[in-house]
Amino acid sequence: MTTVVSASQQLDEVGRGTGTEFANEIFAVVDILDRESGLRRAVSDTGSETKARQGLIDAVFASKVSPDCKELLDATTTCKWRSPAALTRALERQGVRAVLRGARQADRFETVADELFHVGRLVRGQAALQVALADPNRSVADRQELLMTLVGGQVSEETLVLARRAVAASDSTFEQMIDGYLQVAAEMADRVRAIVTTARALTEAQRMEMVKQLERITGRQIELSEVVDPAVLGGALINLGDEVIDSTVAHRLDQARRKLG
Repeated sequence: MTTVVSASQQLDEVGRGTGTEFANEIFAVVDILDRESGLRRAVSDTGSETKARQGLIDAVFASKVSPDCKELLDATTTCKWRSPAALTRALERQGVRAVLRGARQADRFETVADELFHVGRLVRGQAALQVALADPNRSVADRQELLMTLVGGQVSEETLVLARRAVAASDSTFEQMIDGYLQVAAEMADRVRAIVTTARALTEAQRMEMVKQLERITGRQIELSEVVDPAVLGGALINLGDEVIDSTVAHRLDQARRKLG
């Protein structure tokens, strides 16, 4: 049976549009599908004939989207979706990939990935900002404007587009969306992103050794992002996607306290 992951990979092979304008077109389609639950269910219903789903896409979107976007939507009718939400998540991913492809063409791929990481850290470091960006009583436009007052003019166009999109998410936090974008960027670069938290900044020698050891463990090229947090006291906290390696002094002290009761 085709899985959601392989369905997303099918779209990866079809999605060729590039840049923020194309990405915003995809995001607009996702927003329509999110608002119109009946349409979303019908388009993603693998129990229906492909021809019927294709006809629905033609009727709703053919006159409103670019040829590249239409080709991408057409491809969704040949995929097997476990749920309507899986379809919209896969399309959202294509929007992110389009932004990152544009950044790559402009030789800003690494810059955008680095900026996204630091924007995510900025929000994680301010509890009040996290609450404000997730406040359902504030409009999306208002929350986006709040973020722009903090990062606008300091980051690239691609980063701004993705940051604004992350604010608009309704089923994930801003930080979770940014983490997802970083994961897509790492996949596109065929790398694993490792976030390393230490009490003091790593020296160049320590950084090189850590990358070497992590590449040995994972068998993949490592993209290292560093966070300095005195609270860890010593050692390192390493996040490798869903895996966490905690060798910090704070962690060991906590374990000791638990044992002592």
